[in-house]
Amino acid sequence: MSEHAVGVAEVAYQLPGPAQNLVAWAAEQQVAPSRVQALLANGCLWFHEGPENSDAELIAAAIDRFELPAAQWQPRVRYLVHAHTETFSMPAPPSSILAELVGRYGLRPALAFGICQVACASVIQAVARAVELLQADDSPACALVVTADRVFGNAKHRLRQNGGVQSDGGSAILLARADTGLPLKALVGAASLRNFARLHDGPTTPANVAAIGRYTWLHTKQLFQQHSQASGLALQDVACFLPINADREYWSRIAQALQLPESRFFVDNVGARGHACCADLAVNLVDAGLAHLARGGAVVACGQSNVGAYAALTLLPPPALLAPPLPAVAEVLAPLLAVEEFA
Repeated sequence: MSEHAVGVAEVAYQLPGPAQNLVAWAAEQQVAPSRVQALLANGCLWFHEGPENSDAELIAAAIDRFELPAAQWQPRVRYLVHAHTETFSMPAPPSSILAELVGRYGLRPALAFGICQVACASVIQAVARAVELLQADDSPACALVVTADRVFGNAKHRLRQNGGVQSDGGSAILLARADTGLPLKALVGAASLRNFARLHDGPTTPANVAAIGRYTWLHTKQLFQQHSQASGLALQDVACFLPINADREYWSRIAQALQLPESRFFVDNVGARGHACCADLAVNLVDAGLAHLARGGAVVACGQSNVGAYAALTLLPPPALLAPPLPAVAEVLAPLLAVEEFA
């Protein structure tokens, strides 16, 4: 295990506006009133769509929100990772989102690649791989993890069963080794990855749809338990869980099964932002997670999908902000810097 701690130096997102109201939009799309009521009952209300924006433009708009001066981080980006859920959220060759970002910001990465095979768990996979690369590097460096997801078409493609409404969105997370000297908003801890191969086709058949509804919440609960054991951080000591912005019922069920207060799970953005797929990590970190981290609390984000892929990521405050009841920073960081994977 490397001794190099890695943290979040910047994080931002872009949801194309203005926000769309589900009720008004559904009426225009001739969605059945019963379907709308089911979505509203699950907390859905607002979402974002921006067909005029390319994936690279959404990502660039997020990067442009960084407060850190460009000269302090752009020359240090050694790794560039693009994560996405929607298979069509990338242009056809020879166009390249990665190449466009490199050109736009004058980046000189040693390695640039994409991750998309595990749907909404892809962004946590991307962060975990970027952390591994930074820890193994022979000098202090940064990694830029970017995401973009867009939905095309009518309500058939925009509505995620009755548990969520798909939003278009992009995000950017700048990771930096602690020895770069860049100010860090959080330290990146353990990442746990779990896969249930039976669901790899997604909701393509009635049998799979039924299995997803039956098992997804259970698999996610088990992931949290295994993640806690691997990281050494008790679930009761997590200040806030950041789910994806869909399936509010699942998160309520998970909280009850883990004997945790439902208020520990930040689900406000199911209705306020919509489900922007891989961007949900940055959206919820900015909207809620950073405040908990600034108060010295630990945060655990979840990447959940309907293709049997699940991921959890621990984020800790910078050492100076760690406060009871968490253990001393040296005790916490030792296990959390490892990456555990579950078959």
